[in-house]
Amino acid sequence: MRKKTKSWIAVAMAAVMLCGCGTTVSESTGTSEETGTDTAGVSEYPDYLNLESQRPIVKDGEKITLRVLTQQPSNSHDDINEHWFVKFLEEKMNVDLEIEELSGEALSERKSLMFAADDLPDLMFNVSLTANDIMKYGVAEEQLLPMSDYINETLTPNIVAALEGQDEAVAEATTPNGKMYTIPRFDASYPGYGDTIGMQRCFIDTDYMEAAGIEKSPETLDEFVEMLRAFKQLNPADFGVDEIYPFVATAGREREVIRNAFGWIGGDPTSPTWDAQEKEVTIPCADEKYADFLEVLNTMYTEGLIHPDFLTMDVMTARALYAEGKVPVLADSAPYVSRPTDFENYIALTPLSSDWCDEGVVQKSSNYYIYGWHDVYISASTEYPELCMRLLDYLYSPEGSVYATDGCPEGSEDSLGMIEGFTVDDTGNVQYLDVESGKAESYVAYSDGIISMGITGRMPKLLAQQEMCGFENPAYPAAEDLDLTNGDQNYRYLCYEAHKDHMVTGLPNAMYMDEETSARYSDLATVIGNYVNEESAKFIVGQRPLEEVDQFFEELKDLGIEEYEEIVQNAYADFAAAQQ
Repeated sequence: MRKKTKSWIAVAMAAVMLCGCGTTVSESTGTSEETGTDTAGVSEYPDYLNLESQRPIVKDGEKITLRVLTQQPSNSHDDINEHWFVKFLEEKMNVDLEIEELSGEALSERKSLMFAADDLPDLMFNVSLTANDIMKYGVAEEQLLPMSDYINETLTPNIVAALEGQDEAVAEATTPNGKMYTIPRFDASYPGYGDTIGMQRCFIDTDYMEAAGIEKSPETLDEFVEMLRAFKQLNPADFGVDEIYPFVATAGREREVIRNAFGWIGGDPTSPTWDAQEKEVTIPCADEKYADFLEVLNTMYTEGLIHPDFLTMDVMTARALYAEGKVPVLADSAPYVSRPTDFENYIALTPLSSDWCDEGVVQKSSNYYIYGWHDVYISASTEYPELCMRLLDYLYSPEGSVYATDGCPEGSEDSLGMIEGFTVDDTGNVQYLDVESGKAESYVAYSDGIISMGITGRMPKLLAQQEMCGFENPAYPAAEDLDLTNGDQNYRYLCYEAHKDHMVTGLPNAMYMDEETSARYSDLATVIGNYVNEESAKFIVGQRPLEEVDQFFEELKDLGIEEYEEIVQNAYADFAAAQQ
């Protein structure tokens, strides 16, 4: 098992070495720059494909239909076929799109069925495949297109440029067979963006802080719990509400806050996690301090410091409570999502230290994304691999990266009369006119509900937006230049200030394993995950006494937790060594 892991590392590092020695990505993926010829296995391109310019992708006079599967954003409920970017691609690129948009359980079920039947759409966006999925459906079953076979200066010049110098991202996206089945998405890094902030999202209402006599963000877990207790004692009527819920979160973010206080950098208690205190890869639920973690959450639940339905609450219910002003501490994407008129009342929580972690830590965000919400795939059986790659290449261009999520500049004929677009103010900050006019209540509502088709821009976009609007000397803003009256920039500034001295690098997203090991890992993860979630909930809400935690650990051993840990630690051995 260890030997197979090492073989992946060798392949990935070979790709890094190629890039690092001055060889361009196009050379390592199939284009010879000495001869100028394409050796990526595609000797001729289809006649319909326009390779002379960026637009249109399909030559005028022809139109090709692509089947697309995408994930629906949680706050978008409109018909995605009526979104601006869909209409733009169809009209300006000569591509018809048959889009299937799904969310939640429906998407999960659809993925299982389409891979089982080997009936994939041409393009898939934001379908949240994992590294193990890639090993199964890409490497083993060959249902996914190896995109690296098509990356070259002729077909995908923007992708070639994007990957140049991105050694870490290329290595992480490269599977043991030396191919990439998806391509990283990149962000710029400047104050509040990219890898300058952590992943924790927790904000405190300063009106509640003032009422409770609290002057600054708590710095320790004990101080945090005491703050929640102080909020619980406040009179709801003073805030115009009938109930106060001190701490409410979306998507389990309240548990993330507590996990970070224990030094755990990563996902849920059954996932591979970096322990920033112990400097080792771990599975939190198998760690002896998990007993203390459960005790903290039990205390918060028993005392009513977190919502009684926090284990089952959906995003819309939580945001409704935020909007009503009933929640002093919210853990959500950003305050302005549910508090668009008074988001400036909030500060970001400082990452908490505790008896189990000497310094407050938070996982450092990445400036690139491979799997999860930002992923993209092409079916290996598509009739149009070159067209799909050319369309993807457009998303790596400055224009495509901007258009996919932000629309076009004010006054552009590309607006199709559907949107007002964006402009740039005297300081270089982007203003979204559809938000300013009230057509969209926030940038998120604008991007997800009016513009996007579930595709994210694949490259940094601010400088491109500034250039499109004729801004002199395009540049990224310093922290002091961020517009704190803008909801998006406000929360980013808050996180930047709160996180900048506490960030820790988390584990790589990709954990490639051979098919046999991957299957065993998945089986153990399912059994252990279900059991831990069920029993942890019982401990937290008091259905199972905390005195039985030692018994719980023994039960985990019976389920194979030690084998599970060994698989994970072997897969990440080189990461752990590099952090020592």
